Order: sequence, then C-alpha cells, then structure tokens
Amino acid sequence: MAQRLERLHAVHLLNDFSGSPLVFREALLAIKPEYSKLFLYCATPSGNGFLSNLPEVIERPLFYRWSPNIVVTPLLFLIAQLSLLFKLLYHVRKSDTVYVNTLLPFGALLAGKLKGAKVILHVHEVSLKPKLLKSVLVWFAEFCATEVIFVSNYVSEQYRFRKPITRVVFNRLPAEFVKRAEKHIASSVVGNTVLMLCSLKPYKGILEFLEIASVLPNLKFELVLNSSEQEVNKWASANSVSSNCNLFSSQSNTHPFYQRARVVLNLSRPDEWVETFGMTILEAMSYNLFVIVPPAGGPLELLDQYSKGVALNGRNTEAIAEALQSQFATIPLNQGAKFQFLE
Repeated sequence: MAQRLERLHAVHLLNDFSGSPLVFREALLAIKPEYSKLFLYCATPSGNGFLSNLPEVIERPLFYRWSPNIVVTPLLFLIAQLSLLFKLLYHVRKSDTVYVNTLLPFGALLAGKLKGAKVILHVHEVSLKPKLLKSVLVWFAEFCATEVIFVSNYVSEQYRFRKPITRVVFNRLPAEFVKRAEKHIASSVVGNTVLMLCSLKPYKGILEFLEIASVLPNLKFELVLNSSEQEVNKWASANSVSSNCNLFSSQSNTHPFYQRARVVLNLSRPDEWVETFGMTILEAMSYNLFVIVPPAGGPLELLDQYSKGVALNGRNTEAIAEALQSQFATIPLNQGAKFQFLE
C-alpha cells in the first residue's frame, strides 16, 4: 500500500448548492484517500450545502455571508480572509497541502505561501467585479499558488499566470447522479417543462426567463433559485410571474426537476457574466435534454460535444421562445401572445 501524503487543508468560502462547491466536493472525495487527514474550512450560512457532512472530513467552520448592503459585504469578506489567514497559519505545516477553491479565499492562499506549503488553486470564475478586486485576487494567485487548475479552456485563456503550474481539468458529475440520469432515460419518460437553475441574480437572466414564460403560456416553466424560500418569495412579489411559471428555492435534490424537463436553459448575460463551465448544462446533458446556452464562455466547449442544443443570447427572448416552440412542437403556441423585450 502506497504511503499517504500529509494533511490536506481544503478551503471554500461559501458553501451552498451552487456549482463551485459541487465541483469541489467531487474533487475532495476523489483525492481524500491520498491524504492522512482532510480539513475543510468554509462558511455555511444556510445550514447546509454540497460540502456539508462529507465522510471522514474534519470541518473548521468560518463565519461569512453575502449581504445586499454594499458596505457590509466587503467588511464580512475581509473578516473572513483574516480568519482564514490566522486559522491556517496556526494549523498548516510545511509538509501539508492547501487546496483553495475559487480566487476569493486569498487569505488561505497567503497562509499557505507563508507556511511554505504546497498551494493548489481551483479557478472557476472570470466575471469578477469590481476590477480592482479581481486584480488583487489575481495577484495573490500569481504570488502564492504552486499549481492552478482551470475548469475550462476558456477560463485558462483569460489568465496569464507565469509562476504556477497550470492545467485544465473539466468538471465532472457524481457517479450516482449519472446513474440516476441513465435510469430515467431508459424509462423513456419524456418531460414537459422548461427548466432553469441558477442564482437569484439579474445577470443570470432570471428576468428574461419570466419574460419568455409569459409569452409562451401553453408551456410549463420551472425556475430553481439558489436562495432561501423567503428570498425567492420576496423577489417573486416584486416581479410579474405568469401562472405557468413555478419558482423554487435551493434544492439539495434536483433530479425530479430534470426528470420533468424537456429543455434546460442557461440565460446568463454574456456582457455581464460569462459562464466558465455550467454544471446545470452538464447535468441536463446527462439526462439527454435539449439545452440552450449563452454564445460565449465554457458552455460552448460542452456544446461542441453534444448535438442536442443551441447557443443563443439570453437577451434575445424572441429567438429563445421560437427555439422552445420548436422543441415543444406538439404543444401549440398561443397566437395571441405578444413579445415584450426587456431593456
């Protein structure tokens, strides 16, 4: 039996049910047997997420949460970085490895560098704002990381790191997820809804989704938002949601949604947020569903290997509605519906 490496300190800032913690979870489960111990540093303000309750992982909780207040959020972010810095300076040995997910936990990068440990950085994001923050985070990555893993060729091309070793490793789905998808495909059950799963952010195309649902009243739409039920209800009350569109809060089990779906959308606005990979697209593909993706970024690399999909700008609601009508050809479009374009 090969001797196991020293301890691994894994760091992810915000644990929830979004794509980056899911990817990190699968990576940690794959490499965990190689290390004598695995410590996980992350904040879980909702009480649960993809990184919660991992087997044989020692959790070291952080305090961090996102706030709509433009003063509070940066303050909480800096406090979280200081907490990471001091926690890891205390716990990390030179023989350990520090594995940091996303550019955001720069305090962990710095701690690993100062302790002389191996520092691995997993980069998912490109559209970081403000630009000053992105520049600072990229500097820390360049200065501190021993190795950088990119989730797509697109992400790799956006950075020009000189010092760290860099490589591209595409995200993968849990084997259990793929198995359940294949079982559903074998059942020959055809879904009847249009599905989108994303964060409750305007740049994710959530208003465009509502717009498309309103002009296709004979189709069923489901929007799963990575937020609490209270936050989703508050947003719904401030927007016009048609009767054929159902909204859902964060879900730990998304299989029922994919099993009901015929088409899965990703409407992220390329001019505001470029998708670097798109886990929901990969999940939809595992269910053999038709996908509509943005015409930029990592999703195009997935679409190159998949025949059931098209790349369309989410702002072009008319073109997307026509594509949906084509996929649901057996369900007539209400001829009285009028397109209303978002500004």
